[in-house]
Amino acid sequence: MKLKYIKRMALCLALTLALSVSAFASAVPENLVVENLNGQQRITKTYVLPPDTDPEILKEPSFDYDGFTYTWAFTTKEEHTFLESKTATQTVTVETAKKDLNTILEQLAPTLPYDDGEYTGELALDHTTLSTVASGYTTQRGSITATKTIGPLDRNDMSYIPATTTKNGRTLSLVNVDWQVIGSDVVGDMMAPCSYQAVATYSAATSSQVATGYVTTAEYKGEVVAEGVENITYTVVYVGSEIVPAEPDPTEPVERAYPSFFLPMAVIGGVLLLAALAALGVFGVRLFRHRKNVYVYVPGDSPRDYKLIAKFRAEPDRPEVDIRNMTPYPNTTIAVEIKRPLAKQLVGQTFTVHHRTADYTYTVLRDSPADWHEFDPTEEKEDAI
Repeated sequence: MKLKYIKRMALCLALTLALSVSAFASAVPENLVVENLNGQQRITKTYVLPPDTDPEILKEPSFDYDGFTYTWAFTTKEEHTFLESKTATQTVTVETAKKDLNTILEQLAPTLPYDDGEYTGELALDHTTLSTVASGYTTQRGSITATKTIGPLDRNDMSYIPATTTKNGRTLSLVNVDWQVIGSDVVGDMMAPCSYQAVATYSAATSSQVATGYVTTAEYKGEVVAEGVENITYTVVYVGSEIVPAEPDPTEPVERAYPSFFLPMAVIGGVLLLAALAALGVFGVRLFRHRKNVYVYVPGDSPRDYKLIAKFRAEPDRPEVDIRNMTPYPNTTIAVEIKRPLAKQLVGQTFTVHHRTADYTYTVLRDSPADWHEFDPTEEKEDAI
């Protein structure tokens, strides 16, 4: 075996290992293509990352691979947006002095802006939901009176006057009598009263509970939407320039005399270097093949924010993961993301998640950029019961 051939193989292994290590050092590309495009040698790496990722971390320093030195040329991005809608309801209360519909409607705007940090839109007043109740009560005191004319009477005698009377179902007591002469006659040489009538006044104290004000509750309803960037596809392109070996100096003799032991030592050293690099290459390939391809998340602190809590390795011939021994064990919604390389092999197949309450099974529906599915162990437990 020639030394030149050994050296070239060792260089290829080293560059392959370097490419694998650099990929694990930052983000893992969804796709990697080495091609010659219109006479230009390229390496193209594609990443699908969250929108808050800094694309600068994807740029790698220049590296050598398969006889070319590759240098970063440019990065493109493609945003993948989402648009979701739902019906939202918001309750509003207003206070008025009177229980009057016109007065109440003056306090309620026809529409109301809606923004919960994720969904936005405009809600309209639903008049059928108006409900008005008294905010409080106070005691109002007063009196009720009645006047009664009694007569004609032959004399102004109080025995003719009733002590009480009734008005609107209430009993009123006598408080005053006004006697009036309505007829007279000659008695001897003088005129004397002979006929009377009495104007009697009756009264009673009253008290009642009167509302101090009114509170009206109303609901606003309408369609609201949430939209934004779900993830971004970054395409990072490196352009290669061919590595040209240095020409030998024509003034130097082609053959040089070296001690006989240098050649065997060089061969042995090359073989050892090749073996070491081959071992590292195998390790890198095994690491790449056994990388985690199923990620488990739980909801984060803000809407549409998820926190990665575990990674698993699943094989195409055994599409399942077991999260029963996770510590701490999640008690809320669990999201399972199958990375694209595995999802491409499992489209249309059944995937199983073993958790402590039950086995959750669903069908892998897509492979770009990854298959995402959420479930709630609490709901699964209730369904089982």
